[in-house]
Amino acid sequence: MTRYRAALATIAALIVVAVLFTLVRDPAPPATASSTGGEVLPVGQRVGAPDFTGIDGWLNTTPLTLADLRGKVVLIDFWTFSCVNCVRTIPHLKVLYDAYRSRGFVIVGVHSPEFDFEKVPANVTAAVKRLGVTWPVAIDSQMATWNAYQNQYWPAEYLLDQQGRVAYTSFGEGDYPQTDAAVAELLNVHTAPLPSSTPVPANTTPELYAGSLRGQLADNEPYGTLGAPQKYPDPGPPQQQDAIEVTGTWTDEGQYLQADGTGHVRLNFVADTVYIVAGTPGAVLPVSVKLDGKAVPATTAGSALSASAFMVTRQDLFQLLSGVSPGYHLIDLTVPAGFRIYTFTFG
Repeated sequence: MTRYRAALATIAALIVVAVLFTLVRDPAPPATASSTGGEVLPVGQRVGAPDFTGIDGWLNTTPLTLADLRGKVVLIDFWTFSCVNCVRTIPHLKVLYDAYRSRGFVIVGVHSPEFDFEKVPANVTAAVKRLGVTWPVAIDSQMATWNAYQNQYWPAEYLLDQQGRVAYTSFGEGDYPQTDAAVAELLNVHTAPLPSSTPVPANTTPELYAGSLRGQLADNEPYGTLGAPQKYPDPGPPQQQDAIEVTGTWTDEGQYLQADGTGHVRLNFVADTVYIVAGTPGAVLPVSVKLDGKAVPATTAGSALSASAFMVTRQDLFQLLSGVSPGYHLIDLTVPAGFRIYTFTFG
């Protein structure tokens, strides 16, 4: 999911200059969200990282502090489990962890949620197991450590040297070779071979939110009163591109829309891969999916799809389509009462 908002190079340069100026004025500020441009900072420009704070629990470890990790190279990974960009980063982190952990390297995943269901410790625990995350994870449900780092991105990587100073940063999906090289440089070892990755094309539909907190429905359809049902007509396939259309009766809950009966969710999109963050209040919900008015071909079905349908068993990220041909296409979901839609996201 494109939760990382890529900054223009000129803006990034201005941010770095501003931060360096701040470092001169104040020798010990908290770490800030300013990219190091793929390079390890000189020792004289590194600042001490904020410690973990306000953590609601730890997974795969006893509670940690930066003092406990002194002498190790530490990669702090800010992530959340329904973020596709974060999920696609995990295989690369696994390679780094396996390659370097015996040489004094530690990853600490700081799970900082975007949606309320990501604040539930049991949901985080299940996601950590499901995604195969074996390194320590701090449950940062109140965003206290996120705020201590002044972080703004999912995912975000802060690489600390053996003295607990921020030596390298990377924001958003990607920069895998640069991160690998930075870890190897701090450890004074050779780099590890990384898995391949495919960049997301620039013309892909942007992430689209469904609830009124951050969303906008197709054709400027209004949201109802928060928490109250709102009926939406069925005008047929939407003409507007890159906007979510819903039909039937829905209740806006701010972060998501919930269907109050059978309805449709439609979208004209352009992307190779389509994901949805969706959920259920409890019952397992079957959802049927059509692509361009037809059943989804097996060659285009995402990992969550089987026979042109998927089962919503929890609140999570689901891959609906993969390998879609270029150009705009119409996805049409027929959903039952109780279905919750948070976002569509693309790759």
